[in-house]
Amino acid sequence: MNVILHGGSGGIDSSFIKKLFETSVATGNSAVMFNFLYLERGDEHSSGPELKEELATLREILKFCDAEKFKRIRLIGKSLGGIVASYFLRSIPQEEVDKYSVIILGYVLGDVDLRSFPGEIIVIQGEKDKFGNIETVKKDLSGTANNKIKYYEIQGADHSYRNPETKEHVYEDTVIGILKTIFLAKENPA
Repeated sequence: MNVILHGGSGGIDSSFIKKLFETSVATGNSAVMFNFLYLERGDEHSSGPELKEELATLREILKFCDAEKFKRIRLIGKSLGGIVASYFLRSIPQEEVDKYSVIILGYVLGDVDLRSFPGEIIVIQGEKDKFGNIETVKKDLSGTANNKIKYYEIQGADHSYRNPETKEHVYEDTVIGILKTIFLAKENPA
């Protein structure tokens, strides 16, 4: 099952999140996406640095989807969603860790914390991301014992996979292409 967690500035109605969902389903994966409650209320910001409300929402969604019945769960987090995913993965019991993997779309340095997560990690980062390029992300994750990390850098892209000068979302389809390949990989079903 693919669980798609949106970023801070746009929810499930954003074109990128819709493309993620459609690609997931088209490649034969179960998928769920939802808005965090702050967005539903019309608030501009998440619930705070501990993200308690977002974590509670993620847990409720997993419960609603009968996540315990799935052998593999892939958390796909865009920016804020990646932070929430990392906090969630730190909180689950050790016996559940093996069923999870995570894809971070726009790694937020200083907020994403996957150093203790032993499962598969994939990071897709814009070369011109305001939080740092892929080399910066690799340095941040270098203290982990995890050897299951794959890195992809999108040349010319900013944090939202846009052209930084024109702000056009010209690199989203590149990211979707990478994800499609990942979703279709036989060794990595969700």
